[in-house]
Amino acid sequence: MNAGAAARTLWAPGKVFLAGEYAVLDRGRPALVAAVDRGLKLSWRALGEPLVVLRHAPSGESLTGDLSTEVSAPVVWRGGVPGGLRFAARAVSVSLRLCAEEGRAPRGLAATFEDDLSAPDAAGTSRKLGLGGSAAASVLSVRAAAHSQGRALTPFEVLALALAAHWVEQGGSGSGGDVAAASLGGVSLVRVRHLWRSPEQVLALPAKGLLADGPLEVQPVPVPADLRLVLAFSGVSADTRALVREVRAFTEARPARWREHAEKIARRAEQLAALLEDSARDPGWAPREATLEVLRRAAAAMAALGEEAGVPIVTPALQQICAVASSAGGAAKPSGAGGGDCAVALAFGEAAAARLEAGLADAAVNCFRVGVAPRLEPGPEPLGPSASGAP
Repeated sequence: MNAGAAARTLWAPGKVFLAGEYAVLDRGRPALVAAVDRGLKLSWRALGEPLVVLRHAPSGESLTGDLSTEVSAPVVWRGGVPGGLRFAARAVSVSLRLCAEEGRAPRGLAATFEDDLSAPDAAGTSRKLGLGGSAAASVLSVRAAAHSQGRALTPFEVLALALAAHWVEQGGSGSGGDVAAASLGGVSLVRVRHLWRSPEQVLALPAKGLLADGPLEVQPVPVPADLRLVLAFSGVSADTRALVREVRAFTEARPARWREHAEKIARRAEQLAALLEDSARDPGWAPREATLEVLRRAAAAMAALGEEAGVPIVTPALQQICAVASSAGGAAKPSGAGGGDCAVALAFGEAAAARLEAGLADAAVNCFRVGVAPRLEPGPEPLGPSASGAP
């Protein structure tokens, strides 16, 4: 190995869904997602051998692959892929495939995930927070693999490749909103333009084809400077794939009722985006209470879907967080699929955010402040050593 090669670092943000969960799984319906300044860091360096070495420092898992001249299989992994690295492995393969299709000679790399998007609970057990760790890992892996081959990617190219890899590893599910946040930063209204038929279809496509016809429409949404986000951990981690699977079963069994719920959830996402944008463009006209009320109605719409579908989307712990946030003058709702993980709470200004945090602390709810991660520039990413995108 090229032990003397300088290490370079990359950073990608996590995400919180502000509104639109579940509805966004349907073509054309929106979700509002924010990239946050709590994310993942990856370090990578060039290797003098035709190898790819991946390592997840928090767990100690590692994976080695041999580089190949076959365009369809640019890396062949040795043995089974560890569960903690499967998103990274798929994303590296997709990114290297693009470089191989462009005629770039394969170069070895070693990449290490330095941290993860988890936090200890009251008992000291590490729990995932639902901030899109697999999406951020996919984005970092695409970027590191391309960097190692001398290929500069734009944020939208990163999104296209990482989204394909992430969707495949999720078994052909997910909206891609979390990948958009990790790839682009900022706050975005996202819609699914088209749906792939299966993971097999995606794997059969050339990587250049993934760049040409991405499935997501992404609209940047400016937000007011005094917006404050507080994440409140419910105390348990959620199984997002299981929750989505159960809601999908409801949509197939009762399509008319699903459409009614989805339209209400989507409408709250559009309303929230419009209010935040209006406040950002005209700080003198800031409909703060109306914004908070829309977030509360978004939480109620998620709860109504869960109750009718028989799916535990808004758990008692999440209900408590929402109630505490409202009593403290803010508003909260589950972020993502619900069932656990974090709720996202909104307030405007430091004083209001402090009251919100104090109310959650009095209720023995573990909470922490996050900011909106900056939106990335649209051009190709520099290939230098800095942690691009880090706040």
